[in-house]
Amino acid sequence: MPPNIPPIVLPLVATLIGLGLSIALTPFVRHYALRFGLVDYPDKRRKLHAQPVARCGGVVLLLTLMISVLLAFLIFPGQSIHLVQQSSQAISLGIGALAITTLGLVDDRFGMLGRQKLAMQIVICLGIISFGFSIDTVQVFGYPIDFGLMAWPITLGWLLLCINSINLIDGADGMCATVGWIAFAAVAAISSFTGNHMEAIISAALAGALLGFLFYNLPPASVFLGDNGSMLIGLFLGVLTMRSWFSKDSSMSITIPIVLMAIPLFDSAMAIVRRKLTGRSLFSVDRGHLHHHLMRHGFQDRALVGIIALLSTITASGAVAGVMLKSEWISLATMAFAIGSLVVSRLFGFGEFKLLYKRLERLVTSLLIRPDRAESKVHEQVVQLQGTRDWTILWQTLVEFAEKHGLYRVQMDLNMPWLHEGYHAEWQKSELPELPERWILKFPLMLDGESFGGLEFIGKQQESETLLALAQLTELLDAMHSQFQAFGRDFRETTTIPSEPVEESQRHGGYRKTGGNLVSQPNSSGALTQGVTAIAEIP
Repeated sequence: MPPNIPPIVLPLVATLIGLGLSIALTPFVRHYALRFGLVDYPDKRRKLHAQPVARCGGVVLLLTLMISVLLAFLIFPGQSIHLVQQSSQAISLGIGALAITTLGLVDDRFGMLGRQKLAMQIVICLGIISFGFSIDTVQVFGYPIDFGLMAWPITLGWLLLCINSINLIDGADGMCATVGWIAFAAVAAISSFTGNHMEAIISAALAGALLGFLFYNLPPASVFLGDNGSMLIGLFLGVLTMRSWFSKDSSMSITIPIVLMAIPLFDSAMAIVRRKLTGRSLFSVDRGHLHHHLMRHGFQDRALVGIIALLSTITASGAVAGVMLKSEWISLATMAFAIGSLVVSRLFGFGEFKLLYKRLERLVTSLLIRPDRAESKVHEQVVQLQGTRDWTILWQTLVEFAEKHGLYRVQMDLNMPWLHEGYHAEWQKSELPELPERWILKFPLMLDGESFGGLEFIGKQQESETLLALAQLTELLDAMHSQFQAFGRDFRETTTIPSEPVEESQRHGGYRKTGGNLVSQPNSSGALTQGVTAIAEIP
C-alpha cells in the first residue's frame, strides 16, 4: 500500500460502509425472508425463542460484503490492485461463499440431515481448496512444519472445523454475531499489521456488517443469522486466517488462529466429548452448549451476550497481542484464562472434563491392575451434565441389581433437552466377559417417538441363571416404568427455560422418596417408555 495512505484507512472505511449497509439492508431482507418462509419456529427441545423469527443473516452479510468492498475500492481506486492481483482466488471465494449461503438457506427452509449438510460442506470446501487455498506450512513455537501431500486434508479439516464450530455456537440471540464481529475485527487488525491488505479489508467489512446486524439480532431478536449466516461466518474465518497465517511466507504460529477462535472451538470440543463418551450420536440434540449453561446460571438475554463478548474479547486480544509482541505464550495464557475460568467456576466444561478424567482413569487402571483382581475391580462414574434433578435413587437401584446378579456393566444415559436435564452414569468391572460368552441388553427410552436416553446391561452367559436374571430385569424395568411417567406432564408443558422455582418433588426427577421407595407423583401422564423396544444380544 502506498505510503500516502495509512494501511488502516481502507479497513476502517470498509467497516463503516459495512455497518451502514447492514443496518439499511437487514429490514428489507427480513421482509422477503418472512414472505418466502425462511422462518425459525420454536420447539420443545432446544430452540429458546417464543415466536417465529426470520433467518436471513447470510444474505445480509453477503450483500453487505460485496457492496462494501466495491465501494471501498471506488473511494480509493488506486488500491484496486489488491483485488486484481488476487482475482482468481477472490472469484473462487465468492463462489464458495454463495454456495455455503445457498446450502444454509436450503437447510433453513426445508431442513437437512446432519450428514447431508456435512457432505455438501465438504464439496464446497474442496472447490475452494482447488483454487489454491491450502495450509501448506504452519509454525509451532518457531519450528516450521511442511504438510506436503497432507495439505489438502488438513485444510479441509480446518475449514470444516471453523464452519461447524461457529454454526454450533449460534444458539442464542446475538451470540454468534457477537463472536463473529470480534473475531473479524481481530483478523482485520492482525492482517493490517502483517501486510495482508485484502484480508484486512474483507475482515473489516464483515465486522461492520455483523455490528449492523446486531441492531436487530440482540435480545429480543427480530431476525436470526440462520445456518446461512453462521456457516458463512465460519467459512470466511477459516479462509481468512488460512490466507493470512497458514502460508509459506508467514512466520505466525498456529496458536494464533486457535486462540482467536478458542470459545467456539471449546464449545464444539466439549459437545464432541459429551456425546462421544456417553454413547450418543454426534448429531444428537441437547442443551449442553455454552449458552445453555450460562443461561442456567442466570445470564439471560443481554447479560448472556455480554459474557460471551467478554470471553471473545479476551481471546481475540490475546491473539492480537501475541502477534504484535511476537509471543505465543501471551496468546496461550489468555486462552487458558478464558477457558479455565469457565471450567473452574463450573459454568461450562466441568462435566465433560470429569468424563474425560474418569475414562482415562479406567484406561490406566486396566493397564496396571493384576489379572487376578481384574474381575472384582469396579469402576463407577456419575456425571450430571445438565440440570439439578437428583437421579441417585434410580441409579443406585440399577447398580444394586447388577451387583446382586453378577452383571459386568450397567449404563444409564438420559438426555432431555425440554427439561434441561442431562445425566450419565456407568458401572463396570475392569474385565468384561469374552465376546462368545457375553450377553448385551440395550433398552432405549422413548416418549411419543422421541428418544430421551437409554439403559445398557452386559453380563456373562450362564444358561438358566442368565434367563432368571433377564426375567427379573424385565420386572425391574416394568416397575421403573411408573417412575418415569411423571415426566410426561413436563414434556407437554415445558417449552421454554423455566423462570419459576422448581418444586422440591420435581427436583428428584418427578418422583419422591417415601420410606426408601420411589412413589409416582399424582396427575402424571404420558408413559415415557411408550413404544420402547429392547435390543438384546445373547449367545
